[in-house]
Amino acid sequence: MNLLFAADISFNFVGDYPGDAQARRTVLGIEPLFRAADFSVVNLENVLGDATAYEPILKSGPALISDQRFAEYIFALHPSAIGMANNHAGDYTAAPLLATRDLFEKRGYTVIGAGKNLAEAYRPAVFEKDGQTAHVIAVCENEFGCATEEAGGAAGFSLAYITRAIQEAQSVGAYPIVYFHGGHEGNPFPSPKRIELYRHLVDMGAAAVIAMHAHCPQGYEMYEGAPIVYGMGNLFFPFPNVKNSWYYGYLTALSLSKDGVSLETHPYRFDEEGIFLLTGDDKTRFDAYMAELCAPIGDKAAIAALFDAWCAMPERYGYYRMLTDFDVSQLEESDRLGTVDLKNNFGCEAHNELLTNMLSMIYAGRREEALRKGDYIRRLQNMEL
Repeated sequence: MNLLFAADISFNFVGDYPGDAQARRTVLGIEPLFRAADFSVVNLENVLGDATAYEPILKSGPALISDQRFAEYIFALHPSAIGMANNHAGDYTAAPLLATRDLFEKRGYTVIGAGKNLAEAYRPAVFEKDGQTAHVIAVCENEFGCATEEAGGAAGFSLAYITRAIQEAQSVGAYPIVYFHGGHEGNPFPSPKRIELYRHLVDMGAAAVIAMHAHCPQGYEMYEGAPIVYGMGNLFFPFPNVKNSWYYGYLTALSLSKDGVSLETHPYRFDEEGIFLLTGDDKTRFDAYMAELCAPIGDKAAIAALFDAWCAMPERYGYYRMLTDFDVSQLEESDRLGTVDLKNNFGCEAHNELLTNMLSMIYAGRREEALRKGDYIRRLQNMEL
């Protein structure tokens, strides 16, 4: 069985819908890979609908929504499943999220990672071919818009729910594959706890962990025979005034057989006009770049030092200010707005790790040393290929 996984696709900043013909042209370069795969999955990082018909929820960061006609980009790829477990799925409450799910399901697509409650959001996509079965479980970090036991939203990470989903897949002889939306935005390296978590999912029985959310490529590894992809970058997410790494990524192809699971990547770059697979010298340079990103993943001390550098950079100072500017009076129910950023920074697993490491680094006197690696992180963000 051959599976193809793609990262985040979002149309929020594209502007007006360019028409069906342009939508199909945009994905033409990668469409053959989707057609060749037995099954494929893509992550939609905004709901579809009329923005004037819904009120955005109270949250930090932008609320994303696009015209329903943008669905044509996904129809042109014709993936087997569409993931909606991400930090923008519930930006306008569960109503447009569930309406978007219905839009695709009426066209015959499987939608994962979103539902009327947490149990429904954790339902996997089930793929079967030649006696093999795979369960793809879509999960995201706990920011805003996540489902609860009673309310609709995205499939926020729950160790209990994901353990149960992996066990249910194993009980029917299926390969459990976790499709995870999480990590630190803009960081070319996974954090220590991100590596620890994804390896733990493999230890629990996951056949592979395929992740995205950093908005830049991150490395990958084989751990105990299972592929772990820490970040595929964006698939198609035009956004003004961002670093070069925003506009590069790779598709992940998994081959499942009685001998195990193998991994192949297909790198590309994109702009508003299209997604273009890398070939020749461009691919050679990208492969060398990826080798640099993959190299420290197996070295615990190296990854810890790189995460220290990421946390120490002045670009993270906003997180400090959110702590120091908080006033206890904002805990009052009447001032919900004042608690938004703090709630996100403590509730989201990646933000919590960042804050905890910042404070630990300062306490231990490591920040001065960590700052010296900041230029190295920036060079990788700029992707000087």
